[in-house]
Amino acid sequence: MTALLPVLTLLIGLAIGALVGNRLASRSSGADSLDVDRTRDIANATLATTMRELIDVNTRQLAEATARSAAEAAQQQKSVHDLVAPVGEQLARLDQKLNDLENKRVEDSGRLNFSIGSLASLASSLQKETAELASAMKNTKVRGNWGELQLQRVIELAGMTEHVMYEQQEHIAGEGDSARPDMIVRLPDSKKIVIDAKAPMSAYLNSINATSDVERERLLAKHAVDVMAHVNALAKKNYASRVDGSLDFIVMFVPGDTFLTAAFDANPEFLEQAIAKNVFPASPGTLIALLRAIAYGWRQEQLAENAAQVVALGKELYERVGVFTGHLQKVGNSLTKATESYNSAVASLETRVMPSARRFETLAVAADQALPGVSPIDVTTRQVSLPELEAGPTEQNLS
Repeated sequence: MTALLPVLTLLIGLAIGALVGNRLASRSSGADSLDVDRTRDIANATLATTMRELIDVNTRQLAEATARSAAEAAQQQKSVHDLVAPVGEQLARLDQKLNDLENKRVEDSGRLNFSIGSLASLASSLQKETAELASAMKNTKVRGNWGELQLQRVIELAGMTEHVMYEQQEHIAGEGDSARPDMIVRLPDSKKIVIDAKAPMSAYLNSINATSDVERERLLAKHAVDVMAHVNALAKKNYASRVDGSLDFIVMFVPGDTFLTAAFDANPEFLEQAIAKNVFPASPGTLIALLRAIAYGWRQEQLAENAAQVVALGKELYERVGVFTGHLQKVGNSLTKATESYNSAVASLETRVMPSARRFETLAVAADQALPGVSPIDVTTRQVSLPELEAGPTEQNLS
């Protein structure tokens, strides 16, 4: 369209010029009307022809521009498609992954809800059982039985052997009163350790159900006082003088780490005060370590006894081998003497007996079968050559 502007401007100028000339011609006095009409017709025809040519040129250029625009649009569309296609594939894969994640989330959410429900049910059951246990543990006899049961489990975990490494509920007589400790542990050197498993726990169990922090702290402080009172009671029993071979301390077994920790928290000097009275507080973990050390000592003692028995057996075997070797040497000597006697008999047979017997053959009184010959024994017995026998066997070895 820009290239046609000069042509269009020229045509318009020609048309205006023709009109102006026509006006001027109409004003002149000597102009002929026929020439004016002819000139107008020629100008109109020229203008029409020029306009048709201009329209044809414009139409062709418009068609070419439209084709070029369509080709460029197609190329641009292809370029955009090539550029957007990978993004579309990535978006499709992302959408698939999002769907998979959503499905997995729904599945995991279902399992989580089920697990939460199971956990809530378990927590409710555990809370109920805990309440029942706390109610049962308020009974002194039940607490004692539970402590003894925990002590038995500790013994089993430590690998102790009853009636060899320890005794349970052994009666101890005394002046005016008697005692029955829960366990007496035997040591390899005939020493003993007394263990008690009757620690108080009522105040601690009550503190679990306390409704306020003040009440809980008061009950925990009472728990520490109760445990310390039990320490004093054990110290007064003086097991060291009543049990033969007992060490100068007693182990106070507390069947749970929490009970002992609560006493330590309420009374930071509790451990020092208990040890000063020769009472050693022990939780299950501490007692297992102690009993395992004792069991290890028993195993080493057994190994030492076995080694001593092996030494004694080796000494006895050595002595018996010496006796047997002496007897064997006697047998060898006897076999040598027997061989020598046999060879002497064979020589006597060949030199003294057989010549007289063969004379019967010359007298025709011998049997059809000739007398067989007898060969001497050339094999000798092997002497036992041992350093122990060079000086000759002793009377003890030959007995």
